[in-house]
Amino acid sequence: MCIISSVALAVTTAVVGAVSTAIGVVSAIQQGKAQEAQYEYQAQVQKENQRIANQNATMERQAGIEEARRQRIKTLQMIGSQKTALAANGMDVGFGTSLDTIEDTAMLGELDALMIEKEAETRARNYEIQANNFANEANLSMYSARNARTAGTLNAISSAANGIGNTLNSISGYGGFGNLKSSSTSGLGKQIVNLAKTGVSNGLASWNNKGLGTTP
Repeated sequence: MCIISSVALAVTTAVVGAVSTAIGVVSAIQQGKAQEAQYEYQAQVQKENQRIANQNATMERQAGIEEARRQRIKTLQMIGSQKTALAANGMDVGFGTSLDTIEDTAMLGELDALMIEKEAETRARNYEIQANNFANEANLSMYSARNARTAGTLNAISSAANGIGNTLNSISGYGGFGNLKSSSTSGLGKQIVNLAKTGVSNGLASWNNKGLGTTP
């Protein structure tokens, strides 16, 4: 009866341990996938923001060019009105004060047009800076996604090894199965746990040393 009872307890412990280990493994993998999906979504949003920022930069430049063109047309119209007025007063628009007035109008008009283009270019550059920042954030999010996936896998391996080791240690307390001695079972369980911890630590260290942007 004592032997049967010990075997039954050992079997029950093994089953419970296997179920618990499976749950831990699945949970670790799902958690890694959930974090990976979250980071990938963030990367998609950041890439879309990058696209919009670049589009805004292009629109600002085009708007600046068009506004400067309208300013130059306005200047030409002003010069035409001045020439008409000067000629109506009997003044020669090609000499003296009349010419100076027309040249001043042309110069000031062109300065206004150049200022419009400069301000538009400044706004476009600001959008391009934003786009670059969004690109960097997207790269960081993708790197974090890969880290999350790898961490989930390593945690699953660690959970499995710990579960197996703990189950073997528990079984050894009931005399083990068959000719499997308690001491050897316990020692095997500890070895599995230690190997798992070492493997996970080395895996994480190796992954972290790869650096940003490295493809797994």
